[in-house]
Amino acid sequence: MFNEEFHFEQPIRWAMVGGGRGSQIGYSHRNAAQRDGLFKLVAGAFDLNAERGRDFGTNLGLDADRCYANYKEMFEAEAKREDGIQAVSIATPNSTHFEICKAALEAGLHVVCEKPITFTTEEAEELKKLAAMQNRVIGVMYGYSGFPMVQQAREMIKRGDLGDVRVVNMQFAHGFHNEEHELNDPGLKWRVSLKHPAQPMFWVILVLTLSICVK
Repeated sequence: MFNEEFHFEQPIRWAMVGGGRGSQIGYSHRNAAQRDGLFKLVAGAFDLNAERGRDFGTNLGLDADRCYANYKEMFEAEAKREDGIQAVSIATPNSTHFEICKAALEAGLHVVCEKPITFTTEEAEELKKLAAMQNRVIGVMYGYSGFPMVQQAREMIKRGDLGDVRVVNMQFAHGFHNEEHELNDPGLKWRVSLKHPAQPMFWVILVLTLSICVK
């Protein structure tokens, strides 16, 4: 439920790892997080190229000295500031999520991570345990779980409308990939690159997650 009248005395001081220039997901995080004024973007390690990341961050209005070359540098420097970051979004290639999430939690930060949060149950359980020890929130962006059709399917199953469900057949149909958009889009290219063999697991995990959501 939306509540536009609710405000914190001070917005949550928030940073991003990844999600730099040209990133569709990075823009989505920034746009959504700042709609209600509960978050304020104050720092970031936006890009593998430190100069490009700094240029991007300053164009967003951040101080140049809070646009970092990498997440390790950012977590260490921000921990020394009285006004240091309190939460971080992770919008990097999938295979890096576990490592960065773990470092963020160890730094005492709340974490919002793009899907998939990990590639193994063991890693996910480790992050869950660490978040509890640190008394921090860790969340993953399974946005599709909020879709009305998914919620309706879940309620139908709860009521027994469909009987015992033995197979879930799901499709993700769209026209986006009818052309090779990744050829000119660095933010998309890594998702389909064979240099990142773990990335196709993203789609497997997405389908499994949606299946769980309707159970």
